[in-house]
Amino acid sequence: MADMFADLQKMGLSPQELNKVAYHRSNMDKPFIDAQGNPVTIYATGIEIPEGPNKGKFVSVPGYVKGKIIETEPELYKAWKKDIQAGKWPIYDTSKELNARDSWLHTIMEKDMKNIPQQQKPYEVMDSLFYKDPMGFSIK
Repeated sequence: MADMFADLQKMGLSPQELNKVAYHRSNMDKPFIDAQGNPVTIYATGIEIPEGPNKGKFVSVPGYVKGKIIETEPELYKAWKKDIQAGKWPIYDTSKELNARDSWLHTIMEKDMKNIPQQQKPYEVMDSLFYKDPMGFSIK
């Protein structure tokens, strides 16, 4: 796993931001293909946290979950609640801060995608997505 992050060592990413890059990279060989033909590996989405100690703050989570795109905040919060509460995704005080960091992280992900376009395959059939990263995050 260390090799997966070798190019990111000096970029000042938090462990939670590294989780986002790991999630993206784990889906590079099986992206969702959107209506315009673009590959989607994470569909990073910012949502306002509705409860708990971080209520009112903003968290960036994957919107590409189990082979489909989820866009509504309530559905995303339900899908990621345990991991948000466990601190596995980046939390920011403002939506402006979240958008700035997500924009920057997106440039890293775009660079990844440009490096391997010949390897991209459209998402076809996947019963479930099981992903485990260095911090122990998983989707079942």
